[in-house]
Amino acid sequence: MNRPSTAGLLVLLAFAVPVVIEAHTVLAYLGIDIPVNVYYPASVALVLLIVGVLMLLPKNGADSGKATEA
Repeated sequence: MNRPSTAGLLVLLAFAVPVVIEAHTVLAYLGIDIPVNVYYPASVALVLLIVGVLMLLPKNGADSGKATEA
């Protein structure tokens, strides 16, 4: 798996924002009440962790360590 481009990361973040907001709504609907001042910082930290892990992947076109046949 290669590192996503800048546009790919922007798309990931664009999808993450409504997912984070709606997940808080769903949890409240299910009776799980998490304070906003705890939920949103933890959600932002989780999204940043995921983006950080994606940035550790090799760049597009980089050698993936697979042997090539000639």
